[in-house]
Amino acid sequence: MKLIVPIKMVPNPTLPVRISRDATKPPKPDLKNIPLVINPFDETALEEAVLLREAQIASQVTVVCIGPDSWEAEMRTALALGADRAVRIPCDFQVSPLSVAQCIKAFSILEAAQLIICGRQGVDADRGSVGPMVAALLGWGQATFVSQLKITDKTATVQREVDGGIHDLTIPLPAVITTDLRLNTPRYASLPNIMLARRKPLEKLAAQELGVELAADIEVIQFLAPPPRPPVTRINSVAELKTILSQKGYLS
Repeated sequence: MKLIVPIKMVPNPTLPVRISRDATKPPKPDLKNIPLVINPFDETALEEAVLLREAQIASQVTVVCIGPDSWEAEMRTALALGADRAVRIPCDFQVSPLSVAQCIKAFSILEAAQLIICGRQGVDADRGSVGPMVAALLGWGQATFVSQLKITDKTATVQREVDGGIHDLTIPLPAVITTDLRLNTPRYASLPNIMLARRKPLEKLAAQELGVELAADIEVIQFLAPPPRPPVTRINSVAELKTILSQKGYLS
């Protein structure tokens, strides 16, 4: 069974983000001094894929991303964490989620993959839309917010964390799984694996070869602080509250 793990690089979520103070430009996050890391949800997805390969359920784990040359360092981190292959679709601008989903769909067909495991959302935009889009484009079953996963020959049995508790679900393969952070604890890359990852090739595949025309994502014009809240009035008794509400016309 071949597994595909889509990954993206995001600003390190453990570091504070400041808003730029350039008076000549609209306020935006200043990310120049914040290093990029693998999206934490994607790291959980990669760990689960590697565990499946170590259990001999999967034969190959391939990570795929859409981004610039600067992402290659973190792609080698993915190789050090256990991925067998790393494929980058070159792109120098922020791509729309639909274009990402179209690329993953085409790549999974090219690779004849049976399972796609991805993080449930990126911590930069918090949309959580790529996984469901990929499943819809492929016509595969999907399970989102997965906190427990068991794979058999033809099915995936999962536990999903939903608002009402835990949802048990069994879906046929091939399928798309989006992972919750509680699915596992990602490993640290060991020094020997880091050294080996430096010698592994990083593959490139143009979007045109997949038959996809990349579209730009929405542009964030500026960030504005919420309006200040009105002052709070302290009320000392129920009678006083009733009087205030009556004066404002809320009580007849």
